[in-house]
Amino acid sequence: MVQSGAMRTRGKAARHPRASPGTTGEGARSWRIALLLVLGLIAGRAGFGGAPSSVCARSSQSPPTLDVLHYKVEADVDPTEFSLTARSLVTVRVGTATRSLVLELNGSLVVSRVQDVETNEALTFLQDRFDQLNVRVDLGKTVEAGTRLTLLFEYAGALRGPEGGPIPDRRLAYIGPDGGYLFYAARWLPFHDYAADRASYEITVRVPQGMVLAGYSEQPLLAQPVVERPTPAPTRGPRRSVGPAESSAPRAPRVAYTLVSTQPVLAGSLAFSKYITKEVRTSGGFIIELFAKPGDEGRLEALADPLGRMLEVYHARFGPYAFGDRLRVVEIDDDSLEYYVGPGTLFLAPRVLAGDRAFDVGRLAREVAFQWWGQAVALRNFDDAWISHGLAQYSALLFREFAGSRAEYEQAVREVLERALAFESATSIARAPRELYDLSPSYHAIVYDKGAFVFRMLRVVLGDEKFFALLKTFYQTYAGKNASIADFEELAGRIAGRSLRGFFGLWVDSTGVPEFRVEYMVLRTREGRFKARGTVKQTLELFDMPVDLLVRAEGDRTERITIPMKGTEASFEILSETLPREIIVDPDFHILHLTDAIRIAVVVRRGIEHLKNREYPEAEQQFRAALELDALSSWAHYNLGLLYFEQRNFQRALDAFTDALNGDKRPPWIVVWSHIYRGNCYDALGERERAVAEYQKALETKDDYNGAQEVARHYLNHPYAPTRTRASR
Repeated sequence: MVQSGAMRTRGKAARHPRASPGTTGEGARSWRIALLLVLGLIAGRAGFGGAPSSVCARSSQSPPTLDVLHYKVEADVDPTEFSLTARSLVTVRVGTATRSLVLELNGSLVVSRVQDVETNEALTFLQDRFDQLNVRVDLGKTVEAGTRLTLLFEYAGALRGPEGGPIPDRRLAYIGPDGGYLFYAARWLPFHDYAADRASYEITVRVPQGMVLAGYSEQPLLAQPVVERPTPAPTRGPRRSVGPAESSAPRAPRVAYTLVSTQPVLAGSLAFSKYITKEVRTSGGFIIELFAKPGDEGRLEALADPLGRMLEVYHARFGPYAFGDRLRVVEIDDDSLEYYVGPGTLFLAPRVLAGDRAFDVGRLAREVAFQWWGQAVALRNFDDAWISHGLAQYSALLFREFAGSRAEYEQAVREVLERALAFESATSIARAPRELYDLSPSYHAIVYDKGAFVFRMLRVVLGDEKFFALLKTFYQTYAGKNASIADFEELAGRIAGRSLRGFFGLWVDSTGVPEFRVEYMVLRTREGRFKARGTVKQTLELFDMPVDLLVRAEGDRTERITIPMKGTEASFEILSETLPREIIVDPDFHILHLTDAIRIAVVVRRGIEHLKNREYPEAEQQFRAALELDALSSWAHYNLGLLYFEQRNFQRALDAFTDALNGDKRPPWIVVWSHIYRGNCYDALGERERAVAEYQKALETKDDYNGAQEVARHYLNHPYAPTRTRASR
């Protein structure tokens, strides 16, 4: 979602075309064509920049056509008018000889002037506010490659809704009486090459007195009183106005904050409101700086401990955190994305903190990982999103592995695998950024989830020592720089001591996953033991990975071996003290593959994604489709129960949780949570004695998956009281 760590809302404007409400007809069309001819932007003169597309080949290492180096910005916000007025000095370096350039800008902001600072000349420009969301500037002369220019952009406009931004139904920039936020992806600063072109900055923002500003700055953010200049007397004659009408009334007291970054970053993410602030120092020496709205201080502070542990795990596994010793956690509003990541800063919506919802530790861990993969290490271009989105998702799995319970880690792996397979055949990881909308479920399944699983498989291929050396070396090499998938592949091959082209070609550049089959016979040895001899088969010719086999034998005995498998089949022999009953390929899900059980789980997973979006009919359709494939699937029954529970249809939910207990009981934690939800249903139906019995059964399981024991004890003493909304676990 955007965040790429600011990457996620690439939101290509062309995917959401907007019709201009003004200038229509032949006269307007002729005017636009004439101006385009002046700018030299017709007949193949595309200029620079434009929408941040991914049309370049992944292997392209050519220098950028335009590089934004520095911003010096003065911005005034007027909450009563929902407006922003800004003067942005943008220093750029051109990569090839040119007469024109293009920078992106939010369509709600109207440019009134563009000026060459060196010559003080006003420059001709054309702003597209409804389609490409950019500003095309005629430089007045051809400038040579390597030339540095500083251009002044003056612009203003109202930032009240998502209009003008890259996402049609979510705000990335907002100014209002309760405060506001301005995110990099909103394009409130003129920029080039989304998620890739980093710049240093000095940004001064003037806000009403009493508001606190939050954002990344190498220097302390101190509120400085603004000395207001007298309002000039009105003048005669026409005047071009791009901001709110000036008022003769005295302006309310204001303060100015100045954010400074001397290191190039994805610039311009900040928020302001009447925040209550607090600093929490973690055991690992990090500072979590909290910016909470009144009433949410406690809920925000509860994040400090897990955030600190995430920073510590990533610091140890990848390398030093790039943004000092503090992470800013800033509350925004529910009209934006749930999470947005800026350098050294995590913005989140109040719905993330809602008390009636199970907190998503994995999602939080992914957002924190963007500080390493996406912020510190930026992309060469958006085609390379896998090394940000996929690696951040894999980092969240690592956090679960090193800082959580074994059961929760295994469940997290299983969930990522199921999501990865939901749309796997749509396109490859390498092509997804140019073929799919990056906020779509299919993009997330392929780039985030399949992407994470590819890193998991690469760890199997390299082994732990080389794999973690690869991540540390990659971070050390490219922190503060831009990296590509090709860069990562080259480094991985160097650390492996051999070419990994086959691995990347199969899993990153292509689609398709194996479906393993086992053929074997059991022989009795002279020593009285048993030998299983057979072959593992699958259909991917370029497959080349070690594969684990697990033998289940009589007497609950198990044996494990790992075999090298190159191509479509591999032979094996396994000795067992008792008679083998079953051979399982890849029992720990180290390899992205399909089985009949996984195929059913993938259908359920699609339903879960619909349920998260409150698309209830579509969710029920998927759950019932899974039950047609396997009527004893506890996983399908359980999620069907969650759907009915969220709809407050407690009797049908009770029946579904009963069916889950009578099914295959996979995964095992379904038992304890089905009892808890059955208790909730009985409480909601006024059957307290039956509810207590269910909570007692939950306690008797002694299964504490996701804090189940504490939840059961709570409801044993405090009856469940239905609310109008409840998020599923």
